[in-house]
Amino acid sequence: MMRPGRLWVLLPFLAVAAGVAAADVRNDIGYPALRAALGRTVPDGAGVPVVLVEGVTRDAAGQPVWLPDTGRPEFAGKAIANLSNQPRGSASGHATAVARIFFGRTESMTPRITTVSAYSAPDWTGAGYLQATWPGTGLEPVPTAARVANHSWIGDMPLAGEVLRRVDWAVATDEFIQVVGTANTGANQPLLASAYNVIAVGRTVGSAFGSAGVDALYTAARVRPDLVAPAETSSAATPLVASAAVLLIGLGESSPRLSTDPVARSTRNRAGTVIRNPGRSEVVRAALMAGADRRTANRWRGTVPPADIRDYRLDPLHQADNGLDHRYGAGQLNVYTSYRILAAGEQNSAEDEPGTGGRTGASGFDYDPHFGGAAGANAVATYRLPYVPVPELRATLAWNLAVDGGARGGFDGTARLHNLDLRLWRVAADGSRTLQAASTSTTENTESLWLRLPSGFRWELEVVAAPGSAPFDWDYALAWHLRPGDRD
Repeated sequence: MMRPGRLWVLLPFLAVAAGVAAADVRNDIGYPALRAALGRTVPDGAGVPVVLVEGVTRDAAGQPVWLPDTGRPEFAGKAIANLSNQPRGSASGHATAVARIFFGRTESMTPRITTVSAYSAPDWTGAGYLQATWPGTGLEPVPTAARVANHSWIGDMPLAGEVLRRVDWAVATDEFIQVVGTANTGANQPLLASAYNVIAVGRTVGSAFGSAGVDALYTAARVRPDLVAPAETSSAATPLVASAAVLLIGLGESSPRLSTDPVARSTRNRAGTVIRNPGRSEVVRAALMAGADRRTANRWRGTVPPADIRDYRLDPLHQADNGLDHRYGAGQLNVYTSYRILAAGEQNSAEDEPGTGGRTGASGFDYDPHFGGAAGANAVATYRLPYVPVPELRATLAWNLAVDGGARGGFDGTARLHNLDLRLWRVAADGSRTLQAASTSTTENTESLWLRLPSGFRWELEVVAAPGSAPFDWDYALAWHLRPGDRD
């Protein structure tokens, strides 16, 4: 896995301005609408432990720093653990600005996050958490109760392939959601956006896209980012999405009724934390992507004019095989729509719950813990959508790269990317079906559909194991939002 001649490089993003116009940014991502709908019951991060990982920068005295300034009023009452043992003294201005957006008392959508584990990126990738050290310990990443980690840094190192495998394993094994940044401009770096199971975040301006190639598994030019946020820098965009992920987890943990799968309604990670289906990594990723806006009218103003999405997938050059736009991924974060998708509850396929016939609501999600079947006998899942006049459909299918962790206490790293497709069928009055659209990438672990549909038909979403796939038994999440077509 080692690539000779490549050195460890950490590239922190552009500094995040102290005044990030947080209220205006929240207007652009649907947060005021969510607050108006829920009032005091809006999830606020209470009880959700998180991780803040930062690139190492230098203070005015030239000393390495990566911790936020814990003495600021916006961090009052928060337990921020210094797990990489930064010496006492000054703090990182970059980490402070990122933390304010992620869990600060005034700028964050999740201001009641109180338990934060803070690491430097070199320590987190090495002995502190991932244990990706040279020549290799063979040890698993350290068990943790944390649910979401924010990574507003980018970089590269000779062990990049090992780091990415361990990140993907941790997401799939512990449902430990990793929200990672992409570059502000120019080429993306391998760490950590080239991983499959992370939520990769960019800026709405769409100036840096595509994964960086590492090896035969982590190939170049896969769709990165997964979605974008209206911030001046990727450093600021990333904690916006991380905060949204925490908010969605809060919904799932407070509402057991939202989990309805007939086989598995929850799981436990290695730390013993119970994780219900709405809080699983694939479900949160699918809901964030299906809820994203493909057209925007941003009101935020910073030091540069606001960027908007106006030509999503119009140019064939920007049309990715998995239904996304190479520049914007699924589009711009809309936490209100993503919340509505999860709040609509888990709705099982016709094959998993025959009594429902696979009938769904206009919004919803499904987590299927066993798809494909050990002998390929469970390779189709059907969802029958309700009638909506002149409907516009957003749907995202997400699943994790399968990484073999090896024997207990060891780490293997052998990985397999299963191949799933997402189809939309038009159903006529006589019951005949015509394929309307399909997302059929062979290199990604998400598939998405976004289209305006003609009236007068019924519609069925279908998840299938791609033709020619070897039999497998794996899990996936599907999220959808169907609404009357209008300005997005």
